[in-house]
Amino acid sequence: MSTAAGPGTRGGVPGFRAVLDAERFPLRRWQVLAVADDYGVDTRTRTKLEQIPDRPYVDAGEVMIALSMTPTHLASRTPL
Repeated sequence: MSTAAGPGTRGGVPGFRAVLDAERFPLRRWQVLAVADDYGVDTRTRTKLEQIPDRPYVDAGEVMIALSMTPTHLASRTPL
């Protein structure tokens, strides 16, 4: 796994996406969490990653989709 920080906001999801793009997939949740810890994601992103389903992810896009469906993410959205 790489430990170099990617471009974008350090600790936030945009930069973390770039870090994930550099990883070799498939990755399971525990591996995504290890990459996140190496990168130094913020507490909110770490909490959201803990909530994604434990399954193999084929690319960074699948991880981002799973992140957008976590209870923490959905709870922070403003109702229509």
